[in-house]
Amino acid sequence: MATAKKTAPHPFNATEWETLKRLARTLHKWAEDECNGAIQWEGIDEETPRRYYADSHGCYSKPGPIIRNKEQECLKTAARLVAAHGLSIYHQSDPRGVALYVYNAADAKGRIDELYSSIGKPVV
Repeated sequence: MATAKKTAPHPFNATEWETLKRLARTLHKWAEDECNGAIQWEGIDEETPRRYYADSHGCYSKPGPIIRNKEQECLKTAARLVAAHGLSIYHQSDPRGVALYVYNAADAKGRIDELYSSIGKPVV
């Protein structure tokens, strides 16, 4: 009889894990809004995010206010939180999947973009 391999528990306390989950939800929503056009980047280097609103046809073509970069804020906060445990984060920006993974950088061997789903712990 084969037994399933048990995933090692993460080192975070409940508050830290809830914070990571909140950050992951924010990152996922940000990616959805970018994909749908509700957030668009402006400026010479496209470094300034702006909220856009839907027109009568449902297209996000009506410029709204410049907004703060929540994506960058979330990534910095998550990186700082996991670094305290000797870990790293991977941000998967496709809104069709999990937005945030936690992993041990030593396991990645510099190839985290190819291995995140197999060596990283999804934050869900």
